[in-house]
Amino acid sequence: MSILEVAIPTGSVETLDDGIGFVGLVDRMQQDAPLKVVNSARISYDKQKDSVGEGDRKLSGFLWEHGHTSPFRHSFFTFHWKAPLFVFRQAFKYQVGSGWRTYDVDGHEVALEVFDVMYDTDKGCSWNEISGRYVKWTPEFYVPSVMRANPPHGNKQASVSLPPEFDHTGEREAMLAECNAQFRLYEDRIERGVAKEIARMCLPQTLYSQAYWTVSLQGVLHFLDQRL
Repeated sequence: MSILEVAIPTGSVETLDDGIGFVGLVDRMQQDAPLKVVNSARISYDKQKDSVGEGDRKLSGFLWEHGHTSPFRHSFFTFHWKAPLFVFRQAFKYQVGSGWRTYDVDGHEVALEVFDVMYDTDKGCSWNEISGRYVKWTPEFYVPSVMRANPPHGNKQASVSLPPEFDHTGEREAMLAECNAQFRLYEDRIERGVAKEIARMCLPQTLYSQAYWTVSLQGVLHFLDQRL
């Protein structure tokens, strides 16, 4: 069965409160991450522990707050994540503590995927997402139930509440209608023989996709610190 057709997997956490998006932990390393953090730090003093106590939690906090991040890069996690395309395009930027790199050959930047397959398959962080070249998308869109406004002071990273009389329901219905209209254009092109990789170009950023993301503990914490 296509994962596009699967409901929220057992053990996953629903996101965005629309019954569509979710994130779930697929895999993690065998040793408990908090214990590995403190043991990685204490190896400098030839010390190890078998369990995490209050002193260890304080040590972890000290390390993180003071930028001693290498102990947080020994633990990795794999997540199964379903989110809108615009969310994934932001999440994909979070590379800190995960070892993604770019490469130059003879002074020219080369494609990361091609170069790594040839020379270096251990990047540390990996992202695999549904490809619209190979599969036909499902018409699932994220549109918020409550709209927001740009702030009057011009802060590009903030938003404020709209006036009480604003029609949130009507705006949401209009946006969903626009999304579905674009999806119908996509389906029509495929039916006329246009390749999926070209037909998808009209699809909105609200469309849901799914990905597997493997990332270090530092990468996860940095992502949460920046986005929550």
